[in-house]
Amino acid sequence: MGNLKLYNNIYLKKSVKKIITMSNAPNSLESLVLPDSFQKITFYQDEGDKNCAYFKIDKEDHTLGHLLYSKLLLEKNVIYTGYKRPHPLEHFIFLKIITNGTISPKLSLDYALKDLYVDFSFIENSF
Repeated sequence: MGNLKLYNNIYLKKSVKKIITMSNAPNSLESLVLPDSFQKITFYQDEGDKNCAYFKIDKEDHTLGHLLYSKLLLEKNVIYTGYKRPHPLEHFIFLKIITNGTISPKLSLDYALKDLYVDFSFIENSF
């Protein structure tokens, strides 16, 4: 790339040693700072099936997505669960939950979040 040299995955100019960054990259703090009156979870009910629901969880990534996915798979009333992060520059995940009808998808997510809270409290108190 001409007068650019790759150093630790960052292109540096050989003469000036100036870091070249992407101009369209979002602010990195945007994924961490929560404004006042911010709704973190948005609920979407499937119109065709009352046992299927979608949740948009803002300011989260694969860490929470996989934790919820793993906890929801352990629930006996959950038939299917999955999550996706549409794009690496967008800071939210979509979570889909389908239950067998004995409990609602909203309640199954509530149980999974409470289980995670108990697990993390146990880990915190252990150390």
